[in-house]
Amino acid sequence: MGHLAVLRCPVRLKCNHVFCKECILHRCCFRQVKCPCCRQPIDQNQMLVLFKLSKSIGRLSIKCRNAQQGCRATFPLSNEYLHISSCPYEWQLCPHEGCGQQVLRKDAQAHDQSCSHWRQPCPMGCGTLLVRENQAQHNCYRELQQRYVAERRKQRAIAANLRRKMQRMQSRMAQIRRQINLMCESLEVGDLEIEAEAGTSARTDANAASPSSSRHRHTNSSSSRVRFI
Repeated sequence: MGHLAVLRCPVRLKCNHVFCKECILHRCCFRQVKCPCCRQPIDQNQMLVLFKLSKSIGRLSIKCRNAQQGCRATFPLSNEYLHISSCPYEWQLCPHEGCGQQVLRKDAQAHDQSCSHWRQPCPMGCGTLLVRENQAQHNCYRELQQRYVAERRKQRAIAANLRRKMQRMQSRMAQIRRQINLMCESLEVGDLEIEAEAGTSARTDANAASPSSSRHRHTNSSSSRVRFI
């Protein structure tokens, strides 16, 4: 607070001098721990808050701090914060990123309509960030429909690709099965040929052994006849 300003939360020191609590504590923080009036030491533990005086000060009628901007309102000091929070002549910073312009609260709506940095998500929830250039042309239903159609096309393309891959896999599996069947048939034919060759060889060996046995029996008969004579 400046000199001779209205006291905010008045406190009385042990020397009976009254000061704004914020001001006297600020003075103590800078090691000036003496009363500005009588130079007596200040004891923060002996400061007494004057509640009745604070209420009396709060009933004082004041003008709005925005009087230079055109506000003519007067109100009790205790209602200053409430008035400032809704005063149409209070300066405000444009909320749009990148603008930085200060406007009066009463002119904020008009500025918002013309601010080139205006940005706002679509209120219908489609997710589109609206700017001045596309706000008039934006059709939320059309945008959602276009996204839906694009998504359906993407899903159809994925499904068609999967079907083609599945068909290729089935064709490859059928080819492998045919090759396996051909290999099995080839192995069976080879086994039959081996068995046939083995049978032919056995008969040939048997036929080759039969004449020598006959000759042996004939020789034995002749020897018997010779001994008999």
